[in-house]
Amino acid sequence: MPKIALLSPEVSRKIAAGEVIERPFSVVKELVENSLDAGASSVRVELAAGGKGVIRVRDDGCGMSREDALLAFERHSTSKIREEADLERIATMGFRGEALASIGAVSRLTLRTSEGGEGGVEIEREGDRLAAVRDAGLPRGTTVEVRDLFFNLPARLKFLKSDSSELSQSAKWLTSIACAFFEVAFSLSHGPRQLFSWPGVRTLKERLYQVYGKDLVDRLMKADYAEGGSRVFGFASRPPSGRSDKSQQFFYVNRRPVKDRIMQAALNQAFRPLLEKNQYAEAFLFLEHPLGEVDVNVHPAKAEVRFRDSQAVFRVVQRSIDKAVLDEGTVKVVPFGQPPETASPRAAVEDARPGQLIGDPYARPLASRGPAPAAEERPGVSQSGGIRVLGQYLDMYIVAASEDGIFVIDQHNAHEKVLFERYKEIGRDKLWPRKLALIPILFDLPPSDVLSLEENRDLLAASGFRVEEAGGRTYALKEYPDILRDEEAQNIFLSLLAEIKQEKLDGRQDKLLATLACKTAVKAGEPLSRPQMEHLVEELFQLPRPGLCPHGRPVLLRMDRGQIDKSLRRPSN
Repeated sequence: MPKIALLSPEVSRKIAAGEVIERPFSVVKELVENSLDAGASSVRVELAAGGKGVIRVRDDGCGMSREDALLAFERHSTSKIREEADLERIATMGFRGEALASIGAVSRLTLRTSEGGEGGVEIEREGDRLAAVRDAGLPRGTTVEVRDLFFNLPARLKFLKSDSSELSQSAKWLTSIACAFFEVAFSLSHGPRQLFSWPGVRTLKERLYQVYGKDLVDRLMKADYAEGGSRVFGFASRPPSGRSDKSQQFFYVNRRPVKDRIMQAALNQAFRPLLEKNQYAEAFLFLEHPLGEVDVNVHPAKAEVRFRDSQAVFRVVQRSIDKAVLDEGTVKVVPFGQPPETASPRAAVEDARPGQLIGDPYARPLASRGPAPAAEERPGVSQSGGIRVLGQYLDMYIVAASEDGIFVIDQHNAHEKVLFERYKEIGRDKLWPRKLALIPILFDLPPSDVLSLEENRDLLAASGFRVEEAGGRTYALKEYPDILRDEEAQNIFLSLLAEIKQEKLDGRQDKLLATLACKTAVKAGEPLSRPQMEHLVEELFQLPRPGLCPHGRPVLLRMDRGQIDKSLRRPSN
């Protein structure tokens, strides 16, 4: 009996559908892309249970005839391409003809569509089965209602996240696509609650104002540059404005939202001399590129593209920022003062923030472990295993030695590890020292971050952050951990919000603490005094598992004495 068997059409369709439809967000994305390709001027998305219960997408696009509507459920049926050559000049959001077939295979679906006039059709499907087809008097446009997603794939249901997490993914993508199609009205509702409703506007700047608010728009500069048949336009941070992560960097290729390393690398390289260390630009950059020079058929979710000449893309993105900076007349301000490499160790200690473990080298500001050793008892030698600090290399690595070998320690990862363990102690004891903002810090949140805040409010409060609504999309940060400086509290809070919304529920506490430790740890490239290095090494080697930071990166390398002797052909003692 042969071991290889041909799968039945039903199983094949479910496998294919699973590649296209991973979760409710995938359904929203495919249906909204169809609406935009149909020329809609208004797209309304309505969800229940984060999309696991109901997904309804309404548009006022061109609609479909009865014949086209029935054919649209057949796999690889599309109005957007006709022949192989068309794959080299794709200008639409969709093109594979898989959306309705895939969604219909794993849900209970109702399609209502009309090209206008008196005609219209309503089609009901349940999985692969056509349940009903009936004429209906409908306005021009299309409404697709999806119920009980994955009702016939219970294994896939188990991998879906909470309602708020699924809703957040859809809200985040809708926010992104709404910026690309600013002339289209978008709205999103979840049950009886309307999360946003943005009428169509004439410019990208107006849409950014609708979505993100005045604060973001005020700190952006306009970019517009063309070269060799390509054009980059949009907005990016006006130096020295920046943030501590890259979560607000959005890229579009011929209006398609994409995750592209080439464009991101060009952006960050252009901004490197303009922003402070470990600060990144906010950006909404649109690349208009010849259709034949970009391949959009390289990713199952169409989230990535491939360029024929990636160097040309890198160059035009980088030059668009260079031109924008010149147009703005922006110059990075370098303050006068003693350069880091000549600053005294005493000054480095005095400048450290309260609660930073490598501030006062003998203090235990967050959780005292008893009196510190007297200075004469520790002349450059840690109390853990006789490890002696030799110095700092490239302002990034601490070089230390013991009788058994040499250690190279990543100062950022080491401090992050120490802070993470200390923060866990504080969190368990509910002893977070808090600082009351004399003037509440106001900021605007996009819809996906509002949902993340609502879901994680208790967790954030337990970690020292108290946030209250201030009207509309505006929120006020009224309390935050005392270890943070006033000027960094907002950026770190927003970074935490972006990080934890991507984490599973049971891992969010550690994720929050790990991110907080990362943001408050000493940075690579920061000079340290000898007492600071000695104190950090001592704290690190008091931990039970000092080898990895909370994000899984190695903290140190060790070269054994035996390896050194062997490599140098010296007899071991």
